[in-house]
Amino acid sequence: MNQFLRECLKKGRKTCGMTQSEVAEAIGAKRSTIAGYERGTADPDIDTYMKLCRLYGLNYVSIFNKAYNMIGDQNTSLSTEEDRLLEKFRILTYKDKSLVISLIDRFLDPPEMKIEEEPIHYITKPAYMISPSAGTGQWLPDDLPMVDIPVPDTPETEKADFILKVFGKSMEPKYKDGDLVLVKKADAVDIGKVGIFVVNGEALIKECRDGILHSINQNYGDIILEDNDTVHCLGEVIGTLNKKGIILNKTQ
Repeated sequence: MNQFLRECLKKGRKTCGMTQSEVAEAIGAKRSTIAGYERGTADPDIDTYMKLCRLYGLNYVSIFNKAYNMIGDQNTSLSTEEDRLLEKFRILTYKDKSLVISLIDRFLDPPEMKIEEEPIHYITKPAYMISPSAGTGQWLPDDLPMVDIPVPDTPETEKADFILKVFGKSMEPKYKDGDLVLVKKADAVDIGKVGIFVVNGEALIKECRDGILHSINQNYGDIILEDNDTVHCLGEVIGTLNKKGIILNKTQ
């Protein structure tokens, strides 16, 4: 055995305060075998050598580098703790290794600290399975199918009487196709407010103007109300739910 390795093992045992017999018992060998390692008359295999290094708290990689003048960056030497972690890592399955790596990445790049928020409380509101059109209109049947859906309990949802889903793009960018809008029942809405209107039996989401139902998207025309039109206001749009159920007040 390399003399430097032999001296390191001997010094390591003495530093730990162990006798050759105690070391032999710890690794399942004979006392004479341990004595042979330290005298240089016997060479341990790599597994036994690593067992001895772990028992003595030695860094076997660093010792090997010094013993055989191996060239390399000193910073690449592993500590005893790193050596033990690496040995355990190597016997993991591919899936478990991926999990360990992802956990390490999270520790190295932790998410920003967030202020603890109050738990969200939910209430239910009726959602009608009909979409007020943000276009040319959608026929509105007398018997609307309805389901109750959970929404965050906020001042906006408390005021809302029902929920409708927007269909079309004439109210973009304020109200987009597929948006869920909160509606407060009202027979009329103020000029400049957005409401749900039924014009000649067709449902529309539009901005109320004098004699006109206005489309915000300039690519779509306004609805000019005529004297013989039948117009009903179902309510005022007071907010929008996004996909996460958060209230977006778009009426301001």
